[in-house]
Amino acid sequence: MSVAALVASLPFLGCAVGGAGAGVVGVSDKPQKASAAPAGIDAGPRDGAAALPPGYRESFTKLTLARVPSQGHATGRWELDVFANDAGAHAMATRAREVPVGASVVAEHYERGGARGAGPVMVMEKRERGYAPDHGDWRYVVVGSAGQLVNDGVIASCAGCHDDAPMDGLFPIVP
Repeated sequence: MSVAALVASLPFLGCAVGGAGAGVVGVSDKPQKASAAPAGIDAGPRDGAAALPPGYRESFTKLTLARVPSQGHATGRWELDVFANDAGAHAMATRAREVPVGASVVAEHYERGGARGAGPVMVMEKRERGYAPDHGDWRYVVVGSAGQLVNDGVIASCAGCHDDAPMDGLFPIVP
């Protein structure tokens, strides 16, 4: 079965992303002090668009049929559209306990009820073993609503919740 068919077979209506007790993330577009990245890792570009996977809206699988409320990113404030590349979509669809290197998941945030429009875009990318061994080797990117790079690398506030996720750093999208 293709990844697209596998993802399409899953129910997504009324689902939520995030975990109970997740910390508040995605509240502000103001740059935060970056978490220490592993030695030798470049923190990435300053332009937020350059930090996003190129053409993800066209080349990734959209995992949500409709926007879903985020339980973990400023609970109650955001609704999400979630996209993933083939490796990320397969990991989500199969609820993988080990996500392969190269998997990427993108969450576009929108104010609930359309109050103020688009919010931040957040990305998770599974990196090679050793990138961030204490945090599942995930790279996190936060791009603000104005397109600015807010943070890129091993972000403590992201890792703090995703370290406890049931699917190697990922929370499932469940009915």
